[in-house]
Amino acid sequence: MAQAFRLMIDSVTDYGIFLLDPNGNIVNWNKGAAAIKGYSSEEIIGKHFSIFYPRSALERDWPAYELKVARADGRFEDEGWRLRKDGSRFWANVVITALYDDDKTLLGFTKVTRDLTDRREQEEELRESQRQLAEANSELGMKNRELEEFARVASHDLQEPLRKIASFSGLLMDEYGDALDGEGNMFLERITDAVGRMSNLVDELLTYSRIDGRAQVWKMVDLNDVMSDVRGDLQIRLRDTDGRIEWSDLPALQADPTQMRQLFQNLIGNSLKFHRLGVPPVVRISCEEVRDADGRSVCQVKVADNGIGFDEKYGAHIFAPFHRLHGHGRFEGSGLGLAICKRIVERHNGSISVDSRPGEGTVFSITLPCSQATAEAA
Repeated sequence: MAQAFRLMIDSVTDYGIFLLDPNGNIVNWNKGAAAIKGYSSEEIIGKHFSIFYPRSALERDWPAYELKVARADGRFEDEGWRLRKDGSRFWANVVITALYDDDKTLLGFTKVTRDLTDRREQEEELRESQRQLAEANSELGMKNRELEEFARVASHDLQEPLRKIASFSGLLMDEYGDALDGEGNMFLERITDAVGRMSNLVDELLTYSRIDGRAQVWKMVDLNDVMSDVRGDLQIRLRDTDGRIEWSDLPALQADPTQMRQLFQNLIGNSLKFHRLGVPPVVRISCEEVRDADGRSVCQVKVADNGIGFDEKYGAHIFAPFHRLHGHGRFEGSGLGLAICKRIVERHNGSISVDSRPGEGTVFSITLPCSQATAEAA
């Protein structure tokens, strides 16, 4: 049996397994030890096991400390740099076990060594990647703050001359409108309209730039309350178009309340804007709570309308900033509404998609985590 055990130990090649006498001298040597450390049995047997340790460990008398702990506790385990015969280093996991006879006399030690250099290098690469990612995130955060500040200042500086143009255009129309012919009044109306569009665009750009910069204020948000608020905000448009917003029994989820209101106001407002002539717009909001592929609870919200729709080939581009399907003349807007929606949804660790057919309406599908804490942990 003892012979079979020795043959089994000697056949192991992934682990260096050998015996030490009570003083730490090497008594035997298996094939795994030879493969890891580079010494043959003839070269190493009789040598002290401290031969495998770098100078820094020897200066701390670490080999003696290992044996001292193994004698006292019966076992010692450690990871650290060790040396091969050629002087190269490898990262080793070492387990030393004290051997005693029935009279508690120390017979020696078994020492098992594993070469974990590959794992160590992978961990160091991972740590370096994490460090670089943290630096990149820090730099990106700083750039985002700078961009938000720039957008805020630019918005203020751009709005001021726009307000003056609007003000003087209004004065010109009030004071001298009667003196102008039809073409002159048309020019003034176009100036006023252009100023309004530009002012709205500046506001939308500022909103778009601020979405990711907002502090995370996750709260439980009842989507029924959100729809009631949005219906109130869009009351005039609903009256002018004889439109309706329909929903029932929507859930609550963890979100930024302000951005949830903005998300659905943009989507529903978009549906009311792109309605078919002579057909009152109807927007239906529904939601289903399901489990995603990782078992997390998510809300699948659909915003469906009976509007003009669009060709599905444009679906991949509709969320891009300033992307328009109908130009500036027919429908108002800055071209940023759906881009803002997409950015809000992504900030909430969700996704948004669209399905539409010309003349058959449009359905926006939004998937949002019910719990942001769970989503961010994942």
